[in-house]
Amino acid sequence: PLCITMPVVLSPAEVEEVYGAHGDAAPSAATDSAADADATGAMILEEAFWTLEIEAPVLRRNRGYLKPSADGGSEDALARVSRWEELCSAQGEEPLPGGCTDAAALRIFERDAERTFMSMAHRISMIHALKQFWPENKDYHQGLGYVYSFLRLTVPADAALRLVLRLNRSERHMRGYWFAAPPAYVRDAMVYARLVTEHFPEVAQLLEKAGLAAEAYVSKWFVGLCLHVLPFRALFSFYEQFLTEGAIFLFKFSLSLVRHTSSALLACKHTDASGLFAILRLDPSLYPDDHTIHDEIVSTAGEWDLSEARIAELRAEEGAVLDAKMVRVREAEARLAAEDNSDDEIVFSDDEEEEDPEDRLRRLAANH
Repeated sequence: PLCITMPVVLSPAEVEEVYGAHGDAAPSAATDSAADADATGAMILEEAFWTLEIEAPVLRRNRGYLKPSADGGSEDALARVSRWEELCSAQGEEPLPGGCTDAAALRIFERDAERTFMSMAHRISMIHALKQFWPENKDYHQGLGYVYSFLRLTVPADAALRLVLRLNRSERHMRGYWFAAPPAYVRDAMVYARLVTEHFPEVAQLLEKAGLAAEAYVSKWFVGLCLHVLPFRALFSFYEQFLTEGAIFLFKFSLSLVRHTSSALLACKHTDASGLFAILRLDPSLYPDDHTIHDEIVSTAGEWDLSEARIAELRAEEGAVLDAKMVRVREAEARLAAEDNSDDEIVFSDDEEEEDPEDRLRRLAANH
């Protein structure tokens, strides 16, 4: 059948009706009656935050690093993040004019906000920020929601937005990563795989035999910046080094992670894909938050001698490989479309479950 994707764009009047005049309301829910989110300060400093959000998914790996004032507060963490804009030169970033009227994107924003915060006020605040970011890419990856929500815990809303704008715009950091099917990320995942082959050939052979494509798991580190991978005490150090060094630190971190987990990986059979995934994602069932491996991975990442020139060289080589794969993908899609055109039945995209864009890219590239 012929599948026609029809994006739904809301008019300004419809956006106001559904999301409020200033994007301050979410569909199907009213503002939390307990408290409105204070956009001018860190979330953790709000009077009601620890009552409303103690079980929030965004705090899953906190484990007492950030604390309410009654338990000693988080002055050390707040002092650390006060320098983060300076570390990556984000101070002057401003969002592009406009917002988001794409109904499909707005629904995704709502779902991701529900998966991040417990209170409606904080969900609404996150949706509003994602709408402000939308004109940048006119696309979305869940990793953006991860990074923004983590930053928002300890910095005001405008500072969190400036930081994600800077990361998205900066070639040194994450330019091209926050798209539904991001070629820049896939290329860098391929670069990571090359580095693993060079430095850990046995691990590379095992992962290849197991059929684990790098882009299937590296996104947790590269695109989501380890929000659900590292406990907060290590995650704050990870962010400081990443903001300072840029994307090259992601490659150093990933090699450090493989080095510290190589014995566990090589103890697995190639048929144990779930076990391999669990190790690579530092699953808490294997590496609980009080395990020293998280701190060791981050603290020793700087020992890797990777140059900007070497990464640029590998990016050029793997980018050419990816471009060639994508040509074959498009040719395969064209053949499928030609075959589908022979069927008179029309199926609209809303009537069937769509394949995840990253899964589709990996499947087609692997098969062609």
